[in-house]
Amino acid sequence: MKVVVLTGAGISAESGIPTFRSADGLWEGHRLEDVATPIAFQQNPELVHQFYNARRRHLLQAHILPNAAHIALADYEATHDDDFLLITQNVDNLHFVAGSQNILPMHGQLMEARCTETNKVIPWCEDLTPHTPDPETPSRRGRLRPNVVWFGETPYGMEEIQRAAQNADLFLAVGTSAVVYPAAGIVEQTPSYCRRVEINLDATPQSKVFTETIRGPASIEVPEFLQRLQTEENKQTRSD
Repeated sequence: MKVVVLTGAGISAESGIPTFRSADGLWEGHRLEDVATPIAFQQNPELVHQFYNARRRHLLQAHILPNAAHIALADYEATHDDDFLLITQNVDNLHFVAGSQNILPMHGQLMEARCTETNKVIPWCEDLTPHTPDPETPSRRGRLRPNVVWFGETPYGMEEIQRAAQNADLFLAVGTSAVVYPAAGIVEQTPSYCRRVEINLDATPQSKVFTETIRGPASIEVPEFLQRLQTEENKQTRSD
């Protein structure tokens, strides 16, 4: 069974990561145009760096850890004997910390920096400033930006995502509002035979497209669903 999982801000909210554009969320006090676009970075790189530095520092706090949903996905992947792709809209590193392997962070990673000249991506856990030197070429300064996909930029891995979705037997969406494209359109690329499951606190604009909808916290519902799924798979294996 080929499995594709899409996760959004809802899965990390229970780990203490503020959800995208919530009333008290990440963008409070900032217009999107000021901190999350290429033009914003060109016009005021200091403000953009300050914004993402704060998010990175928050992510590095000792109490920010993967929750049961992250861990259950990693555990399921470790025992799954067919294709498995975990697509995440989140820029935090919690899926990596939980132990997931085949991860496609379509919106980039906060714990990485990218050079605007060479496009090279490097691990990064410190603050960035408009004067930060490139560690490989110290004479090059101010060319590093957070490796996150801003509004107006193309998400990573869209061709791989499309291929995986078109061949999926199971598509599982967890904690995503289904309002931000192109991520919101992935479910519609899955074949007619695909089992489509949505796990979210509330209904979303895409809920009607799913075969099954489960309402509740990801940390509870994801482990329970994956346990049921493994039981079904084990029964199928024994009957074959």
